[in-house]
Amino acid sequence: MNKELLERYIIGETNEVENNLVQRWLKEDPDNIAEYLKVKNVFLSYLYAMNKELLERYMVGETNETERMIVEEWLKKDANNREAYLQMKKLWDSLPKPLEVPEVDVDKAWMDFKIVRDRRASESTEIPKKKTKVMQWNWWAAASILLVCMVGFYVFDRSQRKEMHLVSQDVVRQDALPDGSIVTLNKNTELAYSSTWSNKNRNVEIKKGEVFFQVQKDKKHPFVIATGNTNITVVGTSFNVRRIPNATEIIVATGLVKVAYADKEIFLRPDQMLTVRDTDTMKVERRPVQDKYYKYYVDREFNFENTPLQRVVELLSRAYDYKIIIDDPADRTLILTAKFEQNSLAEIIRVIAKSLDLSVQVEGKEIHLTNNKKR
Repeated sequence: MNKELLERYIIGETNEVENNLVQRWLKEDPDNIAEYLKVKNVFLSYLYAMNKELLERYMVGETNETERMIVEEWLKKDANNREAYLQMKKLWDSLPKPLEVPEVDVDKAWMDFKIVRDRRASESTEIPKKKTKVMQWNWWAAASILLVCMVGFYVFDRSQRKEMHLVSQDVVRQDALPDGSIVTLNKNTELAYSSTWSNKNRNVEIKKGEVFFQVQKDKKHPFVIATGNTNITVVGTSFNVRRIPNATEIIVATGLVKVAYADKEIFLRPDQMLTVRDTDTMKVERRPVQDKYYKYYVDREFNFENTPLQRVVELLSRAYDYKIIIDDPADRTLILTAKFEQNSLAEIIRVIAKSLDLSVQVEGKEIHLTNNKKR
């Protein structure tokens, strides 16, 4: 695969044709994924190489106001910039987790220290002068060390809370997580994971949208997805998670998935699905998967086989952000058999209309389908 194309794909500058080319290449061979991750890590290091010194000073709080604003504007500009910055914390991430420490009011701690210091100084006025200097110096040294440690813990603790975000907007995005798991984000989706990601802590959160997961197998370290009030735990499997208003839909393609909500746990096997509302506290029943079309955005194809027209328009409406309306309810049961691979909506509608003898009328973001025989 062309290195320059991969680099443009990493920073989101490829068009849809190039996106499809790269994603097909990633699916062909696990070695391709390994090569992509290697190129991605090296390329991201180049993104911040020229500003490494500034970023390091920002990380330890040594920038002035102007420098701080420059860095924070750069971090907000693009998710890849945030990822590049988080790469610099790799050394910190490899350290043991810090002890839980309370939030520290540094100013108050310093004032308390000064009060104690002055009191001790007044109490020791009768001590020989040389000894007093030694005591005061010891207090200063101890206080300085304590203050540095408190600030260090505070900064380190704050760094542990950073999140890395994968975001898709008006195109489908496929990417790899640090453990090698592959995620495909449908349009308008946001996925987050901790900057302290490690193979011991494989946690992600779906903020919004829909994601198809192909999880790297690791029995010792389960993969956990949080969304709404639901937690989904897997070891190595593939499945789809869709966040809908006030609810989460889970569909399993391969493997075993545990879904936890309230105080309930339900296990799903291949071709089973579950929809959990955020307010659910009672047991929710598993259902068989209606069809394989939920993966349309992953496979980039629709393979309709004796599919009712109503189901067809439901899927196309979701995929292309148009409201497709069948004017006569009786036509909803018309059967369609056709295969579409990366076709535009206009091309698909044209084939459907010709196959089922329908007329098409477009009104803004609405498409009306009418049976010619009933006009």
